[in-house]
Parts: sequence; structure tokens; C-alpha cells
Amino acid sequence: MLRNIVSFIFIYIFIVSCDNVLVNDLFCDCILEMSTELEMDDGYYHLDFNEEYIQTFTRIDAQVGHDYEYVGWTSDTQYCFEWNGTQQCNNVVNQSSYSGSDGIASTMLGVHEQHIGETVTIYAGYYSNGEQYLDSIKVVVNE
Repeated sequence: MLRNIVSFIFIYIFIVSCDNVLVNDLFCDCILEMSTELEMDDGYYHLDFNEEYIQTFTRIDAQVGHDYEYVGWTSDTQYCFEWNGTQQCNNVVNQSSYSGSDGIASTMLGVHEQHIGETVTIYAGYYSNGEQYLDSIKVVVNE
């Protein structure tokens, strides 16, 4: 739980701004719309876990409207394991990325067998021109 709180604080504090960034001779036209290629049903995306592997991955995109924008990512779900007698926990999404020339930033969602049946909420956020942009999507992990 503490790790999730720290992740949320990370998004709020350390996200780089695009203040007065010139994109195609226009000032930053900032948006935030998350998407993925997974199928959606009733507002939830669905990821089928591939039991032939230890972990199943999918890409999550965030349309921000311009290039070189730093985007912070987190989720409400972690993968925990024991290592050298201590429990280690990692978020199921990478914590940061930059948008490319197409204005899209991406991260990877990686779930394990223990996540089957769970609904994972993925959050993205960034600051631009003094304004904060946040969005989230929900992914159900199916068998």
C-alpha cells in the first residue's frame, strides 16, 4: 500500500512540464487519452492470461498530443515474491515513458498467474502549462 502511495506522489511531483513547448509552430495542445489493443466490454479491457508463460504482457498507450512529454505510470496492483528472505514487490506497469513524434507514450502491463480474476487499474499522468492531466483504464485478467 505504501508503495502505491509513493507511486502516486511520484506522478504528482516529478512529472516534467511542457511549458511553452512549440509543436508544429503551435503551443502545446495537451490531452491525455489512454488506450490499448485489448477488447473492451462494459468499460473494462480484457487480457487473457497465456498459461504457456510465467507472465503475460500487453502495451498501454497514452495519447498526449505532442512529442517528448514525460508521462508517469502506476497501477493499483503489484507482483510480490520472496527474495533472500524478504518480500519484494514490483508494480505491474513500468513507471515512466516519453511520448514519441506521434504524441503517444507507452508502457507495458505484465501480469502473473496470481493476477487471474483481478481487475487492474492503470493510471497515467503528466503536467503541462501548469495543468495536470490524469487518466486511467481498467483491465480484467482472464484465464
